[in-house]
Amino acid sequence: MSRSTASSPTTLDASSSGARSVASPAFETLGVAGLLEAAIAAVPTGVTIADPSLPDCPIVYVNDAFSRMTGYRPQEVLGRNCRFLQGERTDLAAVARVREAIASRIPVTVELLNYRKDGTRFWNELHVAPVFDQAGALRAFIGIQHDVTSRKRAEAGRERARRLAERANRTKSDFLAAMSHEIRTPMNGVMGTLALLLETELNAEQRAYAETARQCGKDLLAIINDILDISRIEAGKLAIETVPFQLAEVVRAVLDLAAASAAEKGLALEARMAPDVPDTVIGDPLRLKQVLTNLVDNAVKFTAVGGVTVTIDRLPPAEGGGLAFAVSDTGIGIPPSVQKRLFSRFAQADPSITRRFGGSGLGLTICRRLVSLMGGEITLSSTPGRGSTFRFVLPLGAAEGAGAAPERVLPDPSPSRPRAARGRVLIAEDSRTNQLVAAAMLRRAGWTVDVVSDGREAVRRAAETDYALVVMDVQMPDLDGNAAARCIRALPGPRGAVPILAVSGATSEADRRACAEAGMDGFLPKPIDRAALLDAVEAVLATRRQPQPEPLLSPPEPHARQPAQAAREAPLIDRGVLDELRQSVEPSRLPDLLALFAEETEARLARMAEALAAGDQAELARIAHTLKSTAGAFGATALARAVSALEEEARAGRAEAVARRAAEVASLARASLDALRAPDAVA
Repeated sequence: MSRSTASSPTTLDASSSGARSVASPAFETLGVAGLLEAAIAAVPTGVTIADPSLPDCPIVYVNDAFSRMTGYRPQEVLGRNCRFLQGERTDLAAVARVREAIASRIPVTVELLNYRKDGTRFWNELHVAPVFDQAGALRAFIGIQHDVTSRKRAEAGRERARRLAERANRTKSDFLAAMSHEIRTPMNGVMGTLALLLETELNAEQRAYAETARQCGKDLLAIINDILDISRIEAGKLAIETVPFQLAEVVRAVLDLAAASAAEKGLALEARMAPDVPDTVIGDPLRLKQVLTNLVDNAVKFTAVGGVTVTIDRLPPAEGGGLAFAVSDTGIGIPPSVQKRLFSRFAQADPSITRRFGGSGLGLTICRRLVSLMGGEITLSSTPGRGSTFRFVLPLGAAEGAGAAPERVLPDPSPSRPRAARGRVLIAEDSRTNQLVAAAMLRRAGWTVDVVSDGREAVRRAAETDYALVVMDVQMPDLDGNAAARCIRALPGPRGAVPILAVSGATSEADRRACAEAGMDGFLPKPIDRAALLDAVEAVLATRRQPQPEPLLSPPEPHARQPAQAAREAPLIDRGVLDELRQSVEPSRLPDLLALFAEETEARLARMAEALAAGDQAELARIAHTLKSTAGAFGATALARAVSALEEEARAGRAEAVARRAAEVASLARASLDALRAPDAVA
């Protein structure tokens, strides 16, 4: 026996399987037992043998590898129970498993934290097995130890990296969802005033400038929406609905969106549905519309001659059922070498595509992710110079009582939207800038408009007046839009049933759901343009005329927000933003708008001081939330970022930080207003 043995070799016999596992006397006579003993002593794996016939089942044999692993010499180990390797961080559940296995005389494998003689820790992968003699009597327990510390550290590192990545994804998603409101609120003013500007008397040059600015704004919003959709999908924040909807209505809405572009190029545009396709199906109409819109827009963009066709077929039960969608075009086609990477982020067939046709390269990635979330898979077949076809199958079942869908769907040939009889509309919006824009849009469409600045006043006016519609901003001071909507719904009679259209820069699924639960009939994300607002108004009124269990209305998703940075890193006044605002309104209106912004800001600073003195963090956060969007709309960038930081601190309830931020906001607000009052600001 090696120097690590306690005594001369003990002959054991027969494992539980009946096979010889150690040497018999005859085997030892041949000298092979000595070879086995030497092998056990020499293996790099720790080996111990414990004697269950002695009190406390002490260790009676250890090999050199065990001593090297633990730092204990054989004479310090022999005669002791193995528990001396345990410490304060050893998993008691693993220890209990070993004890239960020993008591039951069965093998066991565990991983547990052990301690060396010098106090350092190591992870021990321990295998314990009983040894029986030929008569079936328990003779020993053999323990095999592996030091797996390196593996456990690697696993812990991977797990830590995974958690950090998940946290980063969640943070990114939350950040982007919150920032969407901050970007879309000032964009609402920019896009809205551009739309109003285009309805005034302009010469050809001025109209060209305004049209270019509006198109750039639309392109920017499309890119922001794509980036935010990808972020929400990757973070697992995008939920898929399962509701009944009219398939032909979704398809027609997609064709209507692409009709103008197709008409400009002389392209045919239509959808064909097989006779057995149901008219009402169960699924997510918003996401289906988003996928089809992306595919049809791409098809129109890359087709110069011919047309674009959407086809829908119903698969037989033997093939899984569901509906098969295809979007085909007669466009430029895609070479086989680049087809696979088209579904990757920011990828297009050729770098020149972006320069020629525009786009972020995210559309097809979003389509693939959305189709996957809805239970399908998207594929592409294409021949360069002859066109492309994108196909996907979705498990959309027929709704109860569904009939047959129309076999052919065409875009609405009339560019003008139907108008309901005009009446009185109430706008509830705390930003005066947004009030002016929305009111002007609705008045030009023939509506009589009343405007209030908070939810409590909106409830009072709704209780006193018969309105055809309430346009409700969601985030307002004192009483927010959702709470106001609930109060209106509690009113008796027809006034409690007035249609309510939610308008918000916060556009997550949770935000939409909260509006629906509050009793609102539609949802319109900021920034709004005239067409989107009027379409949403008509849709809400149409829904009220013909009540149906439909999801909240909205143009395709939305969003964005940039990280809050220190105010000192931002310019006091962003002249570019101010110039855009100057170009979006009549020259004589800009001084009035700046004066209105100054008046609102002074009032909010006073309310902020009162809330700070009262320790009302929630009120501080609400005031800051409103101020940062209007500050951004007028180019007061440093102020907007300082207010954003104040809102974050207030929502977190950090009183000392709030006081510091509030002082910084007050100082920056005075400086920003002074800069905006300077003669060159309005020149």
